[in-house]
Amino acid sequence: MIENTTYIKCRPSQVVNLKHFFVVLIMTPLLLIHGETIPQVIPGEFIPDNLEIHLCRLPVYLFAGTLLNLGYHLFKIRCTGYEVDAEELHHTTGILYRKHGYIELYRLKDFQIDRPLIYRFFGLGNLVVYTSDKTTPVFRLKAIKKPEEVYTILRGLTELNRKEKHVFEVD
Repeated sequence: MIENTTYIKCRPSQVVNLKHFFVVLIMTPLLLIHGETIPQVIPGEFIPDNLEIHLCRLPVYLFAGTLLNLGYHLFKIRCTGYEVDAEELHHTTGILYRKHGYIELYRLKDFQIDRPLIYRFFGLGNLVVYTSDKTTPVFRLKAIKKPEEVYTILRGLTELNRKEKHVFEVD
């Protein structure tokens, strides 16, 4: 193995956020509701005068909230990354507070590839890695491109790392 070489560098796809895109799409017609229709539906006796203007703007507030939620999830996925070098699997997450995690390759025990229907349309999949690490017994590389290829490389590096460090698994 060549030291200081990155064998795999990937990040999750934004397809993970498809449900949030659909929520925004569903909420878009709310903007077409005029401010005068809400007081017609809700009787005026129940609405205090100082809240009436905010009630008329309720569709805009709801749409702005869903857009903020979508933006948060888009940025969260954008700030997530996976990297595999000769000895470790690195994963980085977080927007304001960055969290860096490391899993030694010789600790990787088993792998599983999940490919939901929507991910298959885009050539994506989830690679689930089962480890002997106490802090991260199950690690998921979500919505990555070519998960079978990543599995093959990761599996080979794991075997090489175990031979190099003379680590053997006993059940």
